[in-house]
Amino acid sequence: MMRKTFVFLSMVLIFAFVLSACGTQATQAPAAQPAEKPTTAPAAQAAKPSVAVQVLTTEIEYFEQLRQAYIKAAEAKGVDITTSDAQNDPQKQVNFIEDALTKKPTAILLSLVDAATSKPAIQDAIAKGVPVIVQGQEPQDFPDATGNIGYSEETMGKYAGELVVSCLKEKFPDVQEFNGVSCQWPDWPSTVRRDAAAMKAVEDGVAPAKVNWVLKQKCGTRDLGLQTVEAALQKTPDLHFVVGVNDGSSIGAVAAYESAGIDPTTRCIAGPNNDKEVRPLVAEGKVYGTVDLNHQGLADGAIALVQQLAQGQSIPKMTYIDMIKVTKDNISKWLTGTP
Repeated sequence: MMRKTFVFLSMVLIFAFVLSACGTQATQAPAAQPAEKPTTAPAAQAAKPSVAVQVLTTEIEYFEQLRQAYIKAAEAKGVDITTSDAQNDPQKQVNFIEDALTKKPTAILLSLVDAATSKPAIQDAIAKGVPVIVQGQEPQDFPDATGNIGYSEETMGKYAGELVVSCLKEKFPDVQEFNGVSCQWPDWPSTVRRDAAAMKAVEDGVAPAKVNWVLKQKCGTRDLGLQTVEAALQKTPDLHFVVGVNDGSSIGAVAAYESAGIDPTTRCIAGPNNDKEVRPLVAEGKVYGTVDLNHQGLADGAIALVQQLAQGQSIPKMTYIDMIKVTKDNISKWLTGTP
């Protein structure tokens, strides 16, 4: 009897254990769902770069060509541009800077009329977060800009002087004393360096022959070039050369020689700029040479600086632009429409 009871109790316990096991299966916590990524507003589209440009005066061909080159470069690079003519008026430049500042362009780009007059307005613009790029002045002449762009004035003058030397050696190989005129622009420190470099290049280039400077005076326009060279011819009819601060001087020199009955192709005239109106004279040999100032290269470089500023980058204190000597041997490139 006891044996049957034991077997019965054992079976009951086993059955209860099985039931208990079936009823107590572990429940797993639901798998964690990945956290939803926070939604973010799309990044604001970057503002289009913009530049406010003012040139010295469009009455000077160089600056009108440069203004047009700025527009071409800005359009090609997707930069909004407004241009203005200072008309060689210092107060108009100050007004332009103040007006541009209210529109908050990426940068202001200027050809200085008068550094002393424009300096306070430029400093104010920079202090208020609008960079100012100055064209045509090296930092030693105007250190207050965010950046400067242009040419080495000494190299420009040196190239003009070297053109005169090449001409003198070609046309007057046996002369031991040359009579010449230095057509200068003493108003700016930069052009003073240009003029000095041109004179030095002539003197060094013809040595041991001597140079007699019949006149050294201001004549950076056609009218002043004409008047200066006419005065020099009255003093010394045997005037071998004229080295000018720009092409306006050269064009005036051609007129002076022709007025005196002297064929300018028998003389040596050179200066920088490569203005459109001097190119036929170079092709004819009336002006021996000019120096191309690479208007489009300067404009492209200036707009590239604006783009750098728009991207929050710093720009160099000075950006130099390459130049090239132009004579009748290579003038054809510029006679076919190249600015």
